[in-house]
Amino acid sequence: RWRVRQVRWVRWVGPLGLLGPLAEASATCASWLQTDGSPLNCQSQLHATHLSNNMPTYNIDAAIVGGGIAGAWALNLLCSAGYNTVLFEAEVLGCDQTLASQGMIHGGLKYALSGQLTGASEAIARMPSRWRSCLTGDDPVDLRGVRLLSDRYFMFSNDSARGRLTTFFASKALRGRIHKVNQHEWPQAFKGFDGVVYALDDFVLDARSLLETLISPYRDRVFRLKLDHNNTRSAAGGYDITLADCEVHAHRLISCAGNGTAALLEALDVSNIEVQQRPLKQVLVRPAHNVELYAHCLTGVSSAEPRLTITSHFSERGLIWYLGGRLATLGVSRSDRQQIETAKAELETCVPWLHWQGAQFETLYVNRAEPKQRSGLKPDNAFVAESGDFIQCFPTKLTLAPDLGDRLLALLPAPQGGDLPRTSQPRAELGSLPWYP
Repeated sequence: RWRVRQVRWVRWVGPLGLLGPLAEASATCASWLQTDGSPLNCQSQLHATHLSNNMPTYNIDAAIVGGGIAGAWALNLLCSAGYNTVLFEAEVLGCDQTLASQGMIHGGLKYALSGQLTGASEAIARMPSRWRSCLTGDDPVDLRGVRLLSDRYFMFSNDSARGRLTTFFASKALRGRIHKVNQHEWPQAFKGFDGVVYALDDFVLDARSLLETLISPYRDRVFRLKLDHNNTRSAAGGYDITLADCEVHAHRLISCAGNGTAALLEALDVSNIEVQQRPLKQVLVRPAHNVELYAHCLTGVSSAEPRLTITSHFSERGLIWYLGGRLATLGVSRSDRQQIETAKAELETCVPWLHWQGAQFETLYVNRAEPKQRSGLKPDNAFVAESGDFIQCFPTKLTLAPDLGDRLLALLPAPQGGDLPRTSQPRAELGSLPWYP
């Protein structure tokens, strides 16, 4: 028998005299004794506490941590491949990075503005066609329900920088990935523009619609729970996770936790994976006009990054222009007021044929979590790495989610199946886009 000291109330159950509810167990860690009077260690105490609740245990193939694009993609892919998988999200699905993304699916040419192809530009060259297969239902990850904001994306420039890039964009190496658009085929947004316009094999999705489509078939597998050392521990052949009224034994724990990764690595004592953060300060513009634009601005570009990256979105208050690119990268060193003033000047310079009087501006700070690079710069590829039964995933950018899924599947053993956990654990809800309400 176990006997307990310094507990306010204890309910004995069954002939073995095991403890009932957890109530005060955490406060009496030092008071657990074996029948010979010797103390139990903390791990034994925790194990005894779990046993005492007589909770059912469910064996599953994988538990995913994090409900952004990486976690949602992994859940959809693994479930469709026959893996018994659940997902845990600490807050709401898509919070932090995914719902704050511009929703661009691109082939990497925005990384080639130096006039030559780079590792970053080539790593994702095939991604637009892969995503289009998903959107038509011709991929294991079926995205036929996703809302498309624009089926084309553009680059434009009104100065001599276009001369250097024109030869490069016309080269055989880029054939099929970009083409010059004749003026009579320009979108309405370029009416009044004097310059050159290129069309890319890129497009823009609604990020919230994307998450909803990925998660919807598997809503009963998505739970709200922050995994930490109190409810998650390494066990033989995987990890044990304590829910409200059951335990889950996952043969693999897959971290897609984004900005929560560092805390999770520390809690689970995973020391061979490191994280870096690269913040952005995006700008939201509510213009007085109602003109949508999806384009990179190369006017006066002096770096290998677009001067402005523009997408259009809608809220209950109307049209939103969402600005990224070099503006957002350098914006982290500016105050909000300075960033807004810089954004106003950039729009007047880059998009002068539209009027900006009466426009309203806001900033949005976005922190990107990635695998640590020696250079501190952005990684070229999706990242998947093992540490025992723990797997760390970073898509590094929305576009590379399919590549992440391929890399993850390649690491996993064949599915073993099992039952879906039956639990009253709260479900995680889908978050809102940052420009709502």
